Parts: sequence; C-alpha cells; structure tokens
Amino acid sequence: MRTFVDYLIYVCAFCVIGVGAVGAWDAVTHEPSTAIIGGSGEQAQQSTSVWPEPFPGRSKITMLIIGADERPRYGDKGRSDTMILFFLNPRTHQAAMLSIPRDLRVRIPGHGMQKINASFAFGGVDLVKETIESEFGVDIDYWAKADFGGFVEVVDMLGGVEVDVPDVEGGGRGMNYDDNADGLHIHLRPGPQVLDGEEAIGFVRYRKGDSDFARSERQQQFLRALAEQKLKLRNALQLARTAPKVLEAIETDMSFEDAVSMARAIREVRPDNLLSVSLQPYLRDMRIGSVYYLEVNDSSVSRVLSEIDEHLRSVPGQLNVVEVLNGSGETGAAAQVGEALSKAGFEIIDTDNARSFDHKLTSIHYPEEGLSAARRVQRLLGTGELRALDEESAYSPDRITVVVGSDLDLDRLEDAGETTG
Repeated sequence: MRTFVDYLIYVCAFCVIGVGAVGAWDAVTHEPSTAIIGGSGEQAQQSTSVWPEPFPGRSKITMLIIGADERPRYGDKGRSDTMILFFLNPRTHQAAMLSIPRDLRVRIPGHGMQKINASFAFGGVDLVKETIESEFGVDIDYWAKADFGGFVEVVDMLGGVEVDVPDVEGGGRGMNYDDNADGLHIHLRPGPQVLDGEEAIGFVRYRKGDSDFARSERQQQFLRALAEQKLKLRNALQLARTAPKVLEAIETDMSFEDAVSMARAIREVRPDNLLSVSLQPYLRDMRIGSVYYLEVNDSSVSRVLSEIDEHLRSVPGQLNVVEVLNGSGETGAAAQVGEALSKAGFEIIDTDNARSFDHKLTSIHYPEEGLSAARRVQRLLGTGELRALDEESAYSPDRITVVVGSDLDLDRLEDAGETTG
C-alpha cells in the first residue's frame, strides 16, 4: 500500500514538495498516538497529534495546480501548460483529480472565447482561477504554480528519475521533437532509462503526433515514478536540500499551516481512494479558421463534477448506512444529526423518533463490520456510547443506528456544519 509520501507528488505535482520537505516529513515520521474513549465496555481509538485536525469541519478542499511555460527572456508571459483540479475530503480520506485540457474553448473574462491556457498569458493565476471557477462552477480554495525551469533543476537535484519511455512514434524511434523558439529539444529512445531534468521536461511536455490525453497520461506516469523512487523517508535529507530550490520554483497562496494540513490529510488517502477523472468522453473537436479547439457542454461538466462529489462523500471499506433516531425529544434533533453525518459522507437511510424521549446519553449501535464507521460517527458527534449489536438487539444489523440523547450539543454540530465546504 502506498503511503502519503507516495501520493504527495502524484496528486499535487511537484508544487507541493515545497511544503513536503517539512510537512511531509512530519506526517511520515510522527505517528499519531491514541486515546481510549467510549462506553458500555467498548473501546474506541481516537487519534491525537501535536498538530490540529486538518481542515476541521470541512468536507471538501479544492486546489488548482498549474504547470506554467514561462519564457521571460522572450518577453512572453507564457501559457499554463498543465492544469489540474485536485479535490480532497479530509473526513472520508477520498481524493480526486481532474485534468483540464489546455485546448478547451472557454469564455475568459474580459477576453471572450479563447483556449483556456491563454488565460494565464492574459492575467496570470488569478485569471486562470476566475476562468475555471466561472466555467466549471467550482470554488477553488488554494492554488499552486510551478515553472518548468524549476522542474528541471529539482529533477537533477534528486538524481533523475527512471521511466519506461513509450515508443510513441513507432519503429523504435521513441519520442523526438525540436522547437528552437521554445528551447525545447526532445530525443528519447524507447524503454526504461533514467531521465535527467531536461529529458524529464521533454517527456512530460511532448505532444507531437498524439493528444493532450496521452500527454496527461505520461505526466501522471512520470509523477508516479518520481514519488515511488524519490519521496521516501530514507531520502529525507535529500528532500530537505532540495526544498529551497523547489520553493524558488513554485508560488502558492497556501499558508504553512494549510500546507501541513494538506500533507497530513493526503497521508490518509489510500491508492484505491484516489479517483482520476477526465472530460475526454464528452469533448468535441472543432476548428475556427485554422485554430483547433476542444468543446464540452455544461451538462457534461456537471456530470463529471457530480461523479467527483459522490466519490468524495463515499466511505470505502466501511458500513456507510446510518439510521438516526431522536431519543432526546428536542425538535429536529434527528434531522440535524442526519444532515451533519450526510455531509461527512454517510448515507442516511432514515430519521425518525426513538421509542421514548428519555435518552440522556447518545448511543451508537453497530454490527461487527461497522465498528470503524461507528467510531467515525462518535468523533463527528463529539459524544456517543458505542454498543455492539447482538441477536437480541432491537436495531437492524445492516446499518448503524444513532439514538440521539440530551447530551448531544446540537449548537456545536450546527456550527461545524456551517464551516463545512
């Protein structure tokens, strides 16, 4: 199973390694301690740490990652060559990535219909962010931008990366492309080999004769190889030496505290919890004069984003179905708890009244396979006795049943819900 460090670069590209030298090292080397909580003879473990809970009360973090082709020596602001939206639910430990094709035709505020990668040349990161938020209907919490010059130096400082280069051109030619104006010269033979910085930048930027999607796949291939080979605890000192150069190569609006929170949250993302989605099935080719574009309609974008949201809310490998019963008699208690648990990724199958309203303590009744999920419910509510179901139990064995008692602080639950993003 891959650890957090394996995903640091794969998910956030090399942008986030700027905080990785500190945040990732802490996340890997400092395991959380545990405390025993709960009642009725049940023991539940709750993580404690010197760091606060990552993004408390929030169920969705959205980050824009940009790889920029900046050429100041030509007086050219360049283009955003790579654009990735990274989504993270720090509660369910689910994450998703959406690559945005640079040839996508969109309306850039103040500039009309253009290729989306032109937004960077017109107005830098701010305009890229504004364009994506407007076109995709998403709220971007953070952004990180890296230039390719820094990419080259970082790969060299890490000693290169071994990659199995595909024979894109066929006949053993591998990958070849020259652009003197851009200073880009790519000559790679097919097969496994260690790429230095210049070769690596050619590998991830090559697009002669194939599509943006093939290039995106190669970018992910390289980033995965970089993570697997270089971002290990045994390389901590090398990463620390690399960090100053990485920090020169990236810009971000994340604070140090937010970066550490991101690092700690990503640490919990398992390989099968990372969803990679694409607009490719919904794209249409078009030409206006001699200019090639890609188009996508709003309903297709909504479909992809809905798939992402559904993935972020899911809780894989756990019993995810919850019934909430009002045992306190306070009006709307079950509905309020159900809403809070739904935002945290649980499927609320029913909310109703308990048999009586004299429950002083909240109880969480769970079948054997639902202990892990029951503990999550307990942490989210801030209270609740864990009670394992047996043959004589009055509650259904195919779900978790929460009986809300008068000890539950509904005002606290409401405040936490208001901060959920």
